[in-house]
Amino acid sequence: MQRILIALFFACTCFGVSAAAGQTRPEREPFHSKLGMHLIGAYTEGTRKMVRARMPVLKILDTHHDMIQAARDYKQYNPDGIVVLRCYTPVRYTLEDEPVATAERYWNEHIWKQLGALSEEDRRLIDYLEGTNEVGECPTWEDEASTEWFTKFSIRFVELCQQAGFRPVLGSIPVGNPGSEDRGLAKILQFAPALRAAKKAGGALAYHAYTILYTKDVQVEEYYSLRYRVWYRGFTGEYADLADLPLLLTEGGVDEHGDAEHSGWKARGSWRKYVDWLKWHDCELRKDPYVLGVTLYQQGCQAAWGGWRSFDHDVLADWFVWYWNEGARTACSQ
Repeated sequence: MQRILIALFFACTCFGVSAAAGQTRPEREPFHSKLGMHLIGAYTEGTRKMVRARMPVLKILDTHHDMIQAARDYKQYNPDGIVVLRCYTPVRYTLEDEPVATAERYWNEHIWKQLGALSEEDRRLIDYLEGTNEVGECPTWEDEASTEWFTKFSIRFVELCQQAGFRPVLGSIPVGNPGSEDRGLAKILQFAPALRAAKKAGGALAYHAYTILYTKDVQVEEYYSLRYRVWYRGFTGEYADLADLPLLLTEGGVDEHGDAEHSGWKARGSWRKYVDWLKWHDCELRKDPYVLGVTLYQQGCQAAWGGWRSFDHDVLADWFVWYWNEGARTACSQ
């Protein structure tokens, strides 16, 4: 019933959406939003609508048929849009592993294993290639030695990406990390050699921008969905060259404690509350020119495997099509 009501609402109020979503425009308008979508598993009918709209960034998980087909369709309708790829890598490295050699193993055994199986045409669909995810795969922010290890590993990852023709995405820092304001900034600055290597290679830093408390209070959200601002304010003096480092928010949306059934937007309020927060968040992101976009978690996992049910966006496909094509133009002036 909820899906039907939403579809009827936008069918009545958002004229012209289906035409805009179903065909390319002779002259392409600029993207008016920084909201994108993170795909997992299935290429659903809702996703098919979304990729035809003016969505600025799309993230795919792995290179199986549904994900590559979604990227193909997205680039057909949005040739100026961004595709980010993350390859699932079920590994765990430790400080005992030499970081440079480990980065090469990681690339050969997990990343290139997927990319190398693609055609050259399909590899060209990918604009940015994400490395390790959050903190589960290797040493990252636990202490100074871990961040030093991660820096060396990441620099080698950048080199391998560049050699293969991809722009690297580093960090994938989980919400609220890598520590309190001063401590977290110190870790980011320790990581600066890797960030500089990524910038030189045309790459980006990545953060996972969830709201935990579901607020529109900027001071609160700078602990959570807008935490990256603390780091960019710290890119001064000898680090001023990083002030315009591109940032991709490669996960985002509403979360509480990572519970697939109970933490996402569908479990924590109405769809109207969620889209109202998304508009606010989008307007905040648009204030930061270095932010390329946020890929909202997630779309397609429920249809494929029944997972991450409270985070799924399929029921909001019509709203997103309307927002990307029409609503985002004036969302920040209201």
